[in-house]
Amino acid sequence: MPPDIDVDVQAIRRLETAARRLDSSLAGLEGQIVSAGDVPSGAFGHLPFASDMLRSTYAEQVTGGTELFGAASAAFGRVATALGDTVEAYERNEQDLDAGFKVIQSGLPG
Repeated sequence: MPPDIDVDVQAIRRLETAARRLDSSLAGLEGQIVSAGDVPSGAFGHLPFASDMLRSTYAEQVTGGTELFGAASAAFGRVATALGDTVEAYERNEQDLDAGFKVIQSGLPG
């Protein structure tokens, strides 16, 4: 007979909550990076070629950071959803097992 599986549903819920918090925090950082990218056109000076190069490089970094934090936020959102779905599946399974045992017990002569 296979061993019983003992799942700490509350621990999985805590992981889900932590993943949702990380998702939210990373989304907030993504917004801050976008805000940091909003600089006045003269912020890098007015030197021919050098100012344009600095502005372009800065814009690339902002775009890359925005994409990375957005992807990380989305990943933790997916993890949180999967953990929530896992908890629901375990809880539904437990309810189904309990209902099955009640049916079996009600059919046994007392």
